[in-house]
Amino acid sequence: MISLAVKYRPKKFEDVVGQSATVRILQNQLRDNEIKQAYLFIGSAGCGKTTCARIFANELNKGIGSPIELDAASHNSVDDIRELTKQAQMQSMAGEYKVFILDELHMLSGGAWAALLKLIEEPPAKTVFIGCTTNPEKIPKTILSRCQRFDFRRMQNWEIEQRLEYIVRQEYIDSTFDAESLEFIAKQANGGMRDAITLLDKCLSYSPDLTLDNVVKALGTVGYETYIDLFENLYYNDTDDAVRLIEKVYSDGVDLKQFVDDFCWFVSDILKYYLTKTFDYLLVPQTVEIEDFLDWFVELFDNDPEELAAAKKVLDLLLNIKTEIKYDSNPKYLMEAMIISYGE
Repeated sequence: MISLAVKYRPKKFEDVVGQSATVRILQNQLRDNEIKQAYLFIGSAGCGKTTCARIFANELNKGIGSPIELDAASHNSVDDIRELTKQAQMQSMAGEYKVFILDELHMLSGGAWAALLKLIEEPPAKTVFIGCTTNPEKIPKTILSRCQRFDFRRMQNWEIEQRLEYIVRQEYIDSTFDAESLEFIAKQANGGMRDAITLLDKCLSYSPDLTLDNVVKALGTVGYETYIDLFENLYYNDTDDAVRLIEKVYSDGVDLKQFVDDFCWFVSDILKYYLTKTFDYLLVPQTVEIEDFLDWFVELFDNDPEELAAAKKVLDLLLNIKTEIKYDSNPKYLMEAMIISYGE
């Protein structure tokens, strides 16, 4: 069965979410026949770089033929670029333009860069090269200067939530879902639309009823009540309860390294809420329970600077734990030891 990420991948520019400026420029170039011969699409994973490259290629050739795609991560040698050069010199037998999409462009080897530079400096007529990368800093300046660059931004959470809701309504007409569950998925995806849809697919396989509880179980994470409990344990130096909670998280099969990462941004969100008094910049969803919890601590921090300092100490502890367990194959014991030491 086809995955939702593939099924709902945009096929035309009108379906692309969150990249309005880039889409508008590309559409204008198509309309005015102002086609450049080398483009560079830059952005995080799952933001639509390769999708837009394919749509652009399709529009350029009016739906005839397909672009030639090269995965530079596995075809990164001089010989690979020389082969690409041979292909570029042959006239397209399908569409008017021959379009090459070079994914993970930053993975090319040193010699391959030189070969590619010569190719895009003197490109064959009616040939377009589109490089896609998540790491533009690894691309030589000589290549960057010869490409028209487009920076793809991360999706905003509300954009992801709208797309997820659309997919759920298309796939499960009778499905029930709550806003908090879609918000949780969107925030777990960290701005990546493809990642969000992949997570949604997994959650729908667990249950077509998207409740926050079902989503948490399907993704193998923990609910926010666990973060709240652990923060209070550490904040009030309840070391024994903190250790018991870590034991429970571990026995439930949760990846402790990922748990520490997620708990770090949860505590960071507490402090960000204190500073901004808004959920706009937070990863946690705006539920009644979480809002009451945050408001309680905001009042506490306002009344006593030492309370604020205690919260910052918890964040410092977590950052230290995150650093120390990074390369540990079994981080549980080191994590517990640091918590016990912190509570003394």
